[in-house]
Amino acid sequence: MVWKIECDCNERVGIKIGSMKLFEELKEFFDTQVEKGIFKEEEVTMPFYIWKGDGEEKKWYATKWYKCIQCGCLWEFDYPDFPANGFVRKFDEGIYYAKE
Repeated sequence: MVWKIECDCNERVGIKIGSMKLFEELKEFFDTQVEKGIFKEEEVTMPFYIWKGDGEEKKWYATKWYKCIQCGCLWEFDYPDFPANGFVRKFDEGIYYAKE
């Protein structure tokens, strides 16, 4: 018998991470999805924010990207650095683009 592992990406949305408890829950979720073979870690190749000023440029990159093996959805996970919040963003088509 072959078991097909189903994802629940359609039921999940992006979220701002404003507490250590929520961060820990989300980190555990993503780690578990990788262990189960539902998600795989992807190399973070594009910044989520670019600041330009005074002749210089700074780029901020998310901590992790995860790709759902089942549906192809890309998840961007930026760990919080309190007091700065973290976030999880969802890219349904699996293609990363700068979000406003």
